[in-house]
Amino acid sequence: MTTALLVSGVLQNLGIAAIAALFYDIVLRSCPTPGVRHTLVAFVFGAGAVGSMMLPVEVAPGIIFDLRNAFVILAMTFGGWLAVAVTTLAAFSYRLWLGGAGALPGGVGILMCASAGIAFALYFKGRRNGLFSFAMLGLFCAASLVSMFLLPFETAMGILKKVGPVMLVMNILGTMIVGGIVDRQKRQFERESVLSQEASTDSLTRLANRRAFDLRGPDLMETANQQGDACALMLIDIDHFKQINDAHGHDVGDKVLQHLAVLVRSNVRKTDLVARYGGEEIALVLPSHDAKRAFGLGERLRKAVAGTPYRHEGKLDITLSVSIGLYASDGSTESEAFTTAFKRADMALYRAKEAGRNRVEIALAA
Repeated sequence: MTTALLVSGVLQNLGIAAIAALFYDIVLRSCPTPGVRHTLVAFVFGAGAVGSMMLPVEVAPGIIFDLRNAFVILAMTFGGWLAVAVTTLAAFSYRLWLGGAGALPGGVGILMCASAGIAFALYFKGRRNGLFSFAMLGLFCAASLVSMFLLPFETAMGILKKVGPVMLVMNILGTMIVGGIVDRQKRQFERESVLSQEASTDSLTRLANRRAFDLRGPDLMETANQQGDACALMLIDIDHFKQINDAHGHDVGDKVLQHLAVLVRSNVRKTDLVARYGGEEIALVLPSHDAKRAFGLGERLRKAVAGTPYRHEGKLDITLSVSIGLYASDGSTESEAFTTAFKRADMALYRAKEAGRNRVEIALAA
């Protein structure tokens, strides 16, 4: 075994790491839900560890070196409990299956790295990782070489004297490189997610904004219609909102809007689209809501607003009421287009205001 051969093997393993990092990026960007994302990230790290062991460097008969421990020790940081469990189990099982004199030391080294990775992730949770952090993890990877002493002492010392320094450096560099690549991809994804969220979120109420509503609303209603499912569109408007602004100032008016947003959001499902459509108006798309169910929700929201005055600075109670207009589709293929449905809901809102406000009006599908 020569240093050049060991370095060559590490470079091949870095190719596996690069492929795993590419799949990690694909998973981040393509998975629709956190649950699916976590599952696939666990698979990527597990596959990376096993793939690394498929290109080992044999440093002595039955004793191999690869970058499996880099994936094991990083799994918790980038994939959580599921990732570290899957990666550790996959790496441990595959190393034992490969067998040889180094099977037991290799398995113990994997467990040591998994423990170190968990401790690191929990201790540094919420903090920004950098190359120094990954160098520390690399040192822990290298520390797992002490598992070699599960072999006869003379054998372990002979191997470590021969290739120990190179394995130490390669463990640190390998962990730094793999961690750096994956961390950069994760941070890029998070930055893009934040920008996307900000572009579709109303800064005052933290509800979806009009742009997001106009993009997602038609898709939600069209999907419901295609599935033969009911869907409702609701418009909520604060009664006499201009008088609140005139009497108490626009800063209080903003707080009232935030108060209303919290009340509405707390009374609907996470799957419902809730948006600040403009001024004091909130618009909702409610899949699986027929006319009866949507009207019941409208009444519940109306009563919740009327029964929950906004208290400003603990001393000023502002009684509120809302007018609500509804359009309800029965899910038939003849259901109206989204723009038409919105106009009908808007007309129903107008009727609610004309009829004295603090009421719900509904426009059934034609």
